[in-house]
Amino acid sequence: MAAELLPQQPMAPDAKQRSLSRAHLDAPALLDYLGKLRREVDTELAPQFPEFSGKLYPLGRCREIRDAVYDRLVADIHQPRCATSLALLSFIRAGGIGRKIWGVLRESYFQNAMQFGTFYVDVANDTVNPAKPRIEILPLKKSGMVPVSDFFHFARIAGSYWNCDTYANTEFPGIAALFPIICVNRVGAGISLAPGSDQMIAMTRLRNFRPSLDFLQSAPSPPEPVRHELARRREACAHELMKTVGDPVAAVERAIGDLNYKSDTYYASCVSAFREFAALSKNRVDPRHENDIHSGSKTRRKWP
Repeated sequence: MAAELLPQQPMAPDAKQRSLSRAHLDAPALLDYLGKLRREVDTELAPQFPEFSGKLYPLGRCREIRDAVYDRLVADIHQPRCATSLALLSFIRAGGIGRKIWGVLRESYFQNAMQFGTFYVDVANDTVNPAKPRIEILPLKKSGMVPVSDFFHFARIAGSYWNCDTYANTEFPGIAALFPIICVNRVGAGISLAPGSDQMIAMTRLRNFRPSLDFLQSAPSPPEPVRHELARRREACAHELMKTVGDPVAAVERAIGDLNYKSDTYYASCVSAFREFAALSKNRVDPRHENDIHSGSKTRRKWP
């Protein structure tokens, strides 16, 4: 579907973006400027997030750092304080792309980054390996960053990156249209529902829940011990949608027939049920490279 564009999907630069990038963006200057913003952000975030699963800041804080730098960048562009922020202001006002992006990097892991015209910009490049430079700027086409194409793609990356097994969500059909995946961590056996990402939810809603239906029809069912544990957790859930049992394929087909992919009320109810389940789960899949569910509800400053 060539016309679809998801909220944080990397955008292939066209001739206009290539021209504007050449005219306004200087990669070395941008690297220095973003490095300064990153140092400012670190002084604020390090005390707030001193560690993540026993690892010292900045490890595991990709999304928090990206979002903080982005917010500071937007504020700076509203009141430029240097030649680079002034150049970015001119770039954006001329129609240049400046946005957060989320997707799969080099078919290895989920990644939060930014895009400016033809450039892929990672301002949290050291959050997995602290020996790497803080900032990485590459031509987008050389970065290896691509959108997540469907739930099979998501499950494949989650399986290797999060060290988990993925199954069809046969146990909670009431929310399977938005959360068709069960993830079981191979270490510690933590169980979660997926995806915890508005990007993926927007994808399946835009495609009339067909990606969810395809995954549920083809992915394996969870093994009996997992089903038993999820049945136990179902008893602890109060949300009506989490109490629903039955065939998830039939449930999603009904949701398609009812046009629920167009319903914000249905979306909000499923997200509420998902959050209840997540709150009951002590061992969840590490979400640090997923963009938040319902993140679009937060008010943020926009480009000039």
